[in-house]
Amino acid sequence: MLVDTHCHLHFDAFDADREKVIERAREFGLKYLVNVGTDSATNQAAFELAKSHEDIFHTAGLHPHHSHEISDEGFKGLREFVIQNKPVAIGEIGLDYFKSVADVETQKTAFTKMLRLALEVNLPVIVHSRNAFKDTLKIIKEETKGRIKGVMHCFSYDEESLKELLDLGFLVSFTCNLTFKNTALLLEVAKKAPLERLMLETDSPYLAPQIYRGKRNEPSCLVHLAQFLAEQRGIDQEKLERITTETAINFFNLPGIA
Repeated sequence: MLVDTHCHLHFDAFDADREKVIERAREFGLKYLVNVGTDSATNQAAFELAKSHEDIFHTAGLHPHHSHEISDEGFKGLREFVIQNKPVAIGEIGLDYFKSVADVETQKTAFTKMLRLALEVNLPVIVHSRNAFKDTLKIIKEETKGRIKGVMHCFSYDEESLKELLDLGFLVSFTCNLTFKNTALLLEVAKKAPLERLMLETDSPYLAPQIYRGKRNEPSCLVHLAQFLAEQRGIDQEKLERITTETAINFFNLPGIA
């Protein structure tokens, strides 16, 4: 039993067969799917999908790639959306210094506003951070002072960064890119992360596992990641699935499993 803690089923990559993808996830043993918004339009789309599927939950976020696209009025609208539609988390939010149209200061401002919103509504955060760990951590520390639950999704940093993040009380989430042939260093970090502090995700439609490299990723592929990581850590796959599922349920406050 698994929880895909980060996917984008509302993206157009799934327009042709979305319902089949969702059903396939269930057949592969996924209990819940957390469908992650990245701007106002996708927040709404994620919400609409969650309304029609009891095993899908939505989040509301503002990805750094879209941080330059929103006005002060837009932020007010986003806040109203969150209050009215009750997502399970604020995210994804954060900083991306690798490839983004938005400048650094615009990203920082948006990230700060979204963290403050999460604190206001008492929701956990899903953080995106790429080539920006130092600034990401600094802003989280300054704005939240340990008062917020958070996960850094698609974790891509080194062991020291992992330790700093864990010391802050955050969780980390890993994706199917762990199965890639060129991610040996990241895999070593994933093997050392405390099992009770990590979650699993696909980030679908991106980052399909090695056996499907170059193709669309989808939630059912999470079983490949679970099997691979369990083997690499030298533990039983059932144990890894059970613990990461319990962590996800507690983090997002999802319905318990009898």
